[in-house]
Amino acid sequence: MTKRLIIILCLPFLLCGCGGNSGTQESQNDSTTVNKGISTKPDSSIEKANTISIMTSTDEGAALIVKNDCRNCHKEREKLIGPAFSEVAKRYGHYDIDSLAAKIIKGGSGHWGDASMSPHPSLSITDARDIVRFILKYK
Repeated sequence: MTKRLIIILCLPFLLCGCGGNSGTQESQNDSTTVNKGISTKPDSSIEKANTISIMTSTDEGAALIVKNDCRNCHKEREKLIGPAFSEVAKRYGHYDIDSLAAKIIKGGSGHWGDASMSPHPSLSITDARDIVRFILKYK
C-alpha cells in the first residue's frame, strides 16, 4: 500500500518532467519547425530575408545606405522614425522600384504615418534604384 501511495504521489512530477522539454527543443532548433512530431523546413525567402544585413552585404545598395543618411531614420527590422526596411519590403514589390526611388530623391509623407521623409536631391536615380532593390531583398 505504501509503495502505491508513493508512486501515485510521484507520478504527476514524473509526467511534468518528461514533457517539459518540448518547448525548448523547438526554440533551439532554428533550421526546422517541430509541430506535433512533424518536421518541416522554413520558407527559404523568410530565411534569406532574416540573414540580410547592411553591414555585411557587398551589395551596392547597402553601401549607398551606409554612405547616406538612411540609417538616421530607418533600421533594418525595427521602426525608428521611418518604417523598417523589412516593412517597406513587405508592402512594396519590384514593380515599385521607380516610384520608391523617386520618393527617396523627392521626399514624401503620409504613407507611413505623420513623419515625413526628407528629400535627397543629390542622389542619382540609379543610386536610389540600387537602394530600393537592396531594401526589397528584406521580403
